[in-house]
Parts: sequence; structure tokens; C-alpha cells
Amino acid sequence: MRSHPASSPLLQLGVRILVIALRSAALVTTAWALISRADCVFATTCRATNLLSYFTIQSNIAFVLLTTLLIIWMSIGRPETPWLTTIRAIVTSYLVISGVTFAILMETAGLGEFAFLVPFSSKVLHFVVPVYAVIDFALFPGRRRVPLHRAFWALLYPLAYSILTAIRGSSLNWYPYVFFDPEWVGGYAGVLAYAAVLAAALVAVAAALILVTRLPTPATASRSASERG
Repeated sequence: MRSHPASSPLLQLGVRILVIALRSAALVTTAWALISRADCVFATTCRATNLLSYFTIQSNIAFVLLTTLLIIWMSIGRPETPWLTTIRAIVTSYLVISGVTFAILMETAGLGEFAFLVPFSSKVLHFVVPVYAVIDFALFPGRRRVPLHRAFWALLYPLAYSILTAIRGSSLNWYPYVFFDPEWVGGYAGVLAYAAVLAAALVAVAAALILVTRLPTPATASRSASERG
């Protein structure tokens, strides 16, 4: 039995409005968390350049820019391109790795039980946004199928970031993350070892997200089922 001809366009419009609303809420929340996290700059207790050097901050800024583009894209009814899906997968993988790395650093430093002391804005950036980004990528309609080898493209920005961070850190004797500091990880061999582990994890997450593009979104699946019915 086929659905009423008007039901499919109406359903698509409803889904589009819902997704735009959810992405708008995520955009506002992330922007608020970034501004709130920057309160130390306004209070002159930290340097803006140091705050911006954190990969988590950069990843969330990228998420804000990407989400803004996605909202505009969907609002004007333009279909998502494979390139845009690739960027979504890469940015989402950055957010996931940032959150997991932060949690691991907290645990290895023996601070896991004090996680409640972490500012709420930091919790949002490290945990809430990554979870939302994964849900958005996996369940929201629009993503396109992309080649698996694009998972390696996720390494390009972190490679440049790592090089610049190492150079800046050695000149200022300050690193945003302890695993960039040769004195803390047993020299540059230790730095490279940590970098290799993070690179492997990043590619694995990006590859898993790209594999998700092989699956239909719930909206697509329900539409196909109604057309077969």
C-alpha cells in the first residue's frame, strides 16, 4: 500500500525543520561554551593565544563553523555533497578524539574522581558536543557515501597542528598537552610515540564514521520502506 503523495514531502519538511532546530540549539550551546571557556582571557588569568592552542577549542570552533554551514545548506534546500560529508566526518572525529584524550589524561593524572570540578563549559566542549556530533552524523539525513580512504585526510590538520605546537612550545616552554613536552614523555621519541597512537586512533574513528555513510539514515530507510509497501 503506497502512502499518500503529499505525505512524503510533508514528512521531509518536518524532518528538515526538526534537524535545523536541533543543529541551531547545538550551535548556540557550543558557542556559549566557547565564550564561557574564554572567561579566563577576559579575567586576564590566561593568554588568548594559549587558550586557542588547545585542539579541543579549535575542534569546537570548526564544529560551530561547520554547523552554521549545514544549517544554511539545509535551509535553502541544497543537498549535502560528498565533500561536505567528508568534512563532517573529519570534524566529528576531532571532537571524539579530543573528548577521549581529555578523559584519559584526567584518569592518568589521578583526577578522574575530581571530574565534577571541571567547569561546565569544559564538560560541554569535551563530552556533550562530541556525543551530539556523532548522533548528528549517524542519524540525521543528508550525508552522502564517501570513499574509505578519506579517513586518512583527517591526519592533515593534526599534522600541521602538531608541528606548529612543537615549535611554539619549545620557544615558550609551554605546551597545551603534556604529551607534546619532551621532558615529560622521555624525549622526542616519546612525543612521536604518543603522536602515532593518536594518529591511529583518529584514523580509526574517521574510518568508522565513513563506514556509517554506507548505511541509510532512518528517514531514508522509512521512505524506502513506504515506497515498497
